[in-house]
Amino acid sequence: MIDQIRKTPELAPYLTSDIEDTGIVVEVDPKVVDEEFTGIKVDSYYAGLKSASTPKSVDFVVPVDCSCDVYNLYVIELKNVKDSRKIIIKEIHEKFTTTIDDFLSNRFKEIFLNDRYSYRNIHLYLIADVYHAGGRFSNHKEYFEFMKKCKGRDTLKVELNLSSKLFRFKGKTLWIQYDIPPNPIIRKDT
Repeated sequence: MIDQIRKTPELAPYLTSDIEDTGIVVEVDPKVVDEEFTGIKVDSYYAGLKSASTPKSVDFVVPVDCSCDVYNLYVIELKNVKDSRKIIIKEIHEKFTTTIDDFLSNRFKEIFLNDRYSYRNIHLYLIADVYHAGGRFSNHKEYFEFMKKCKGRDTLKVELNLSSKLFRFKGKTLWIQYDIPPNPIIRKDT
């Protein structure tokens, strides 16, 4: 799949190994080498079409080769906001709908719906750091404790609203998860 994506001329200008937008960065597990993944800048692809009305779409689609034509697929929207009330759930849902229904299932279905490839995991993420906490934790336990404190605040509302819409792709029912950078880490599952 990764080679097929890299050989697709319409996608070539939008490929990157840096999963970063608006100052928000998602880390890639150091065990994942460049040949095993690629980030597709989906919103830039749609902007590059120069149509009269550019559809809203997520920032990145990131397939990761886990081995033997089995992949993890990350569909990621990055938001740099200082207040969770600036996260407009309807717009986030629209971005994921466009990406799943048009980008993955229509325009590039010969790649993403190809029966030759299977998905171990498909993750839909909204990554935002409204508390400016990203990068300040030395381990997952510290991060988990911080997130427990936040659950009583407005992030719970964001998470509930995000998960109110379910998506279907490749026979799986999916919902959008909320996280702060650098989590989630792009990784392969073996």
